[in-house]
Amino acid sequence: CLVDIPAIDLNYVKVEGRKLSIGGAATFQQIVVSKELNSTLNGLLPKAAQAYSTRIQRNTTTLQDVLFGYATFFDLLTALLALDTQVTVNGKQKRVVPLASFFSKEKRAVLGNTEIAADFSAKLPSGDVGASLQRVALTDGDAVAILNVVAVLKMTGKKCSEARIAVGGGLPAPMRLTALEQELADKPLDAALVESVSAKAADLIQPVSDVRGSAQYRKQICGVLVRRALAEAYRN
Repeated sequence: CLVDIPAIDLNYVKVEGRKLSIGGAATFQQIVVSKELNSTLNGLLPKAAQAYSTRIQRNTTTLQDVLFGYATFFDLLTALLALDTQVTVNGKQKRVVPLASFFSKEKRAVLGNTEIAADFSAKLPSGDVGASLQRVALTDGDAVAILNVVAVLKMTGKKCSEARIAVGGGLPAPMRLTALEQELADKPLDAALVESVSAKAADLIQPVSDVRGSAQYRKQICGVLVRRALAEAYRN
């Protein structure tokens, strides 16, 4: 059968309290211009969506397209991964799958030919929260980053009560740096700790080599981007 996806009302972008919901048929450009998302987490998701190519392409590319095509390089996927996003999949049966499972080598979730990623949802952290997207690309307009890093920090005074760090772009798939997140948790966020954590980032990733950069170069810049992301998330 042929399904007219725009006709099934999955092109929404909503923030209700702490709940974020993005329909699988929402375009990247809808995310870019969403007033609700631009006032949430320092505009993290609109910035990540805008990094993808031109407005013409953002007007036709949806999260469903990205997930079904396993296009893992998008900055937006790195940002959604940092938010512990859950994907509601509709088909013969309805299932809810962590976005991270679509990137797992061991138990990778896939969308079947009769399934659609209907909703991408996340619970937004509350309180004193800052976020940052840092990326390096060949040019400002390059849709694919050499490497991108997203940091989300929840602060209690000068103490980091929760940290989320995700890396993507130059990897087989975006990933969380959980070891660094644990090292930051419940500690005062000072320059020495940020420097120590950032220095360990390169050892946690296995980047690829391609026309945009070598694996070695990507390892070298990973710590720099983590440090910048943590610093900006803390300031915001």
